[in-house]
Amino acid sequence: MTWTEPAALRRLSWGGYRTRYAIGLGLIVLGIAATLLASSFTLWFLLIGPLVQLLGWLVMPGALWRRLVVAIPCMVAGLALLTGPDFLGVFAVLLAGWLLVRHRPLLPYLALVLPIAASWVLHGALSNYGQNWVGIVAGVVVTVVAAWVARWLAIVRFRLRAGRIPSQSGGTLR
Repeated sequence: MTWTEPAALRRLSWGGYRTRYAIGLGLIVLGIAATLLASSFTLWFLLIGPLVQLLGWLVMPGALWRRLVVAIPCMVAGLALLTGPDFLGVFAVLLAGWLLVRHRPLLPYLALVLPIAASWVLHGALSNYGQNWVGIVAGVVVTVVAAWVARWLAIVRFRLRAGRIPSQSGGTLR
C-alpha cells in the first residue's frame, strides 16, 4: 500500500489535479509576492496581490470548504507581512492554511513549530524595517521546509497506521 496525496484522491469537478495544483500554488506565491511589492508608489499591488492569492486558494485541488476557510486568513497574513519583522509569525498562518487545503492529518501540524520558532529568532535578530527582506526570505525558506516536513510526517503517519492493520491470522501486517 503506497501513500498518495489525500487531495489527489478527491474527485475534481473540473481540471486535473497536477494542473490545478501547479496553477494554484503559482497564484498563491505570486499573490503574496505582489502584495509584498506594494509601496506608497505602487499601491495597486495591494489590490492585485490579495486577489491573485485568493484565486490561487480557490484553484487548488481539495475540498471547497477547506479552500474557503483559509482564503481570508491567508490573505490577511500576506498583508501582515508588509508590516515588517514584528509579524513574521504569520508564516505559520500560511502554512496552516496550506496543510488544511492539502488534507493533512493532525500529526503534520507539528511542523507549525518551525515558522513560529523562526519568527521569534528573526524578531530578535532583525532590528528595523529595512531588514524586512531578510525576514521574508528566511520565513519563506523555513515555511517551505516546514511544508516538506509536514508531508514527511503525513507519510510516516500513513505507514505507521498501515502497519497496524490486523491480518486474518490475528497479527499485524508489517
